[in-house]
Amino acid sequence: MKKPLCLCIIISVLLAGCWDNKEVQDINYITALGIDYKENQYIIYVQMLDFATIAKQEGTKQTETAPIWVGRGSGSTLTDALIDLYTASQQQISWGHVTALVLSEAVLAPERLSQVFDMTNRSQEIRYTKWIYGTKDSMDDLFTVSPFFQLSPLHSLLHEPQESYRQFSFIRPIQFVNFIRLYREPAATVVLPSLHISMGNWTENLKQHPLLEVNGAFLIQHQTLKGWMDRSDLTGARWLSTPETRASLVVLSGNKAAGSINLENPKSAIEVIREGEEVFYRIKLNVDGMVQNIYQKKSIDEMRRLTEATLREEIQNTFLKTAALHADPYQLGLQLRRTDPRLWEELQKEKRVVHPASLREIDVQVSLRYWGQRKNLNR
Repeated sequence: MKKPLCLCIIISVLLAGCWDNKEVQDINYITALGIDYKENQYIIYVQMLDFATIAKQEGTKQTETAPIWVGRGSGSTLTDALIDLYTASQQQISWGHVTALVLSEAVLAPERLSQVFDMTNRSQEIRYTKWIYGTKDSMDDLFTVSPFFQLSPLHSLLHEPQESYRQFSFIRPIQFVNFIRLYREPAATVVLPSLHISMGNWTENLKQHPLLEVNGAFLIQHQTLKGWMDRSDLTGARWLSTPETRASLVVLSGNKAAGSINLENPKSAIEVIREGEEVFYRIKLNVDGMVQNIYQKKSIDEMRRLTEATLREEIQNTFLKTAALHADPYQLGLQLRRTDPRLWEELQKEKRVVHPASLREIDVQVSLRYWGQRKNLNR
C-alpha cells in the first residue's frame, strides 16, 4: 500500500509544473510594433492577431478576414507610452512573435532612435531578426491592411517582404540586426524601406482594396537622416545590394522601346582609385539577362549593348541623386574605409569621401540570351 501511495505523490508533484500553463487563447500576441512622435509625445502602436483564428486557416479555405486589433499608447517617453498601452490590456501580452518594426519619419532622429534601440534591445522577447521599415503613412491604417483572399496579415508585405523582393526587386528589405550594424558604421548608409498604402492597383469585387507597397526609402548616414527618395530614383541601388536581385528592364533604342530584359544574379565589386589627394571609384557589375519581349528587330549583340547602357544610366542617375543628399547607398565610402582607414578619416573631415564627381567609371557586363524562338534573329 505504501509504494502505490508514494508513487501517486511523486507523480502529483511532477504534474504541478503544468498547472499554471496558459492556453494560446489566454495570451495576446503582438505581431508588429510601430512608433511615432508627435507634439513631444511618443506614440506606440501594436498589431495583435488571433492566432487561434489563423491556425484554423490550415486545411480549410477562410471565408472571412482574420480580425486585426491595433493598440495605442502614448507618453513623454517610450516607457510611459508602453505603460499607457498596458493599462487597458485585458490579458497577458507576449512580444515573442513581433516580426516587424515600423518607425515614422519623426522617430528617425538620433535621440529618438536611441530610445527605440534601448527599449527593443533590452527586451528578452523581441527578436533582432524582425523587419524594420519607415513610413509617412498612418500607423493605424498600415496595421489594418489585409492581403489577398482573406489570408492572415502575417502573409502581407509587412511580415514577409522577401518573397516579393525575390520575384521583382525594388528596394531590399532589411532586418533590425543589419539596420543597427549599418547605422553604427560611420562610413555606411542605411537604406530604410518606406511602407505606403496603395489604393490604385487591385480591386476586390470592383471595390478598391488597400495593399502595402514599398514606395521609397529613408537614407541615413552618420546616424543622421539625409532625406527620403522615391522608389524610381533608387532603382540603381538594387543591382549592388544582393545577388538575389531580380527585375525586368525596358531598354531603349532611339527613344523607343527595343525590348524588355529580365535580369538576375548580379555580382558587383567596387574599386577605389587614388589620384593624388583625390579618390574616385569604379563599379564593376556582372549580371545574367534573358530577353522577354522584342519590340524592335535587334541582334543579340545589339540588345546586349543597349541593356548595358540602360543599366549604366540607371546606376549613374541613382548615384547623382543620392550624392546630392550626401548619401551613399552604394557603400563606396565604406569600401574606402576598409581599404584605407586613415585616408577615409582625412576625406571625411573635409566631406570629400563621396561627391557627384566621385564615380569615375561604371563597367557593366551582361550575359544575355534569348528566350524562345530565335530563328530569324541575326547574331
